[in-house]
Amino acid sequence: LLLAMIGSTIALSIVVSIVAIVVRSVEQSQDLERSTQVFFAIESGLEAGFFHHNARGQGVQFVDINSVPQEQIIVHSVTTLNSSWTLDGRATSTILTGLIYENTPLHLRWFWDTSTKVTDTPSIVHNVPDFTLTFDPNDQIPVNFDFGSIENNVLISWLLTRKDTLMGISSLSSMADNPEALCTNPTSFVCRDEILSSTSIHHNDVATTGRLLPRTIATTFNTIDQFISASITDPDFQLILTPTLGFQDSVGAKISGIPFEITGSYNLPRSEYSIHTATIAGDFSKKFNLLKIPEQTSIQAFNYVIFD
Repeated sequence: LLLAMIGSTIALSIVVSIVAIVVRSVEQSQDLERSTQVFFAIESGLEAGFFHHNARGQGVQFVDINSVPQEQIIVHSVTTLNSSWTLDGRATSTILTGLIYENTPLHLRWFWDTSTKVTDTPSIVHNVPDFTLTFDPNDQIPVNFDFGSIENNVLISWLLTRKDTLMGISSLSSMADNPEALCTNPTSFVCRDEILSSTSIHHNDVATTGRLLPRTIATTFNTIDQFISASITDPDFQLILTPTLGFQDSVGAKISGIPFEITGSYNLPRSEYSIHTATIAGDFSKKFNLLKIPEQTSIQAFNYVIFD
């Protein structure tokens, strides 16, 4: 009887251990399946954000801090999962800050889609620029940083473009009177030595002269103030900043970018947008923030189309 009890106990322990292993394996299998479902549910939220951004363009803003509207909730009926998503593409205030990256044109725009819901019909707002653009406003670039250039060379060139229903497309580009020495005054280029003195560009600048394209016999040059204040209908204004020097100095030090700050009357589109998505499924919950997705911009070569 004693041997039988010992044998039964051993057998029962083995059975309990096997059952526990089987139960744990089933739970792990279910958890793995649920985790995979949550992953693809998160992916659907990201894809929805990409789709609506690409369908409407730069500056799209579908963000509701308190509650996500029903139109931004994806229902997965088979897996009983819901995915919510938001899309953030504009500055939250009238101050827009960021970095100008090496070899990458920065596009600042004064037109965007004003829709706040997925069900809204796309509606583009056209604003006349009202801004002050300052480079390195907080003096983050080292004083002795020379951008690998012995001489004072052009650091940033700019191109102000406008498009309207009457006059079509025209541009005002930075220029210098002396093509052999672009940083010799008078010049409207942003040069290396000027970046350390908090150089700024204003919407009502009556002194900075640029080259007007297409040009006419009557007017070949113009100022920023004259270019912006011209009588036009539904204008699409855009300021393109293009760095022309490397962001490494002669001793090997490197900076991530040139800080800029633009202030005005509008919450401008950012050069990078963000998608936020979340999924909750029982014990599983997942949030994913895809930050700083670069906006697609035109190839730099097409920024300078000359109409002669």
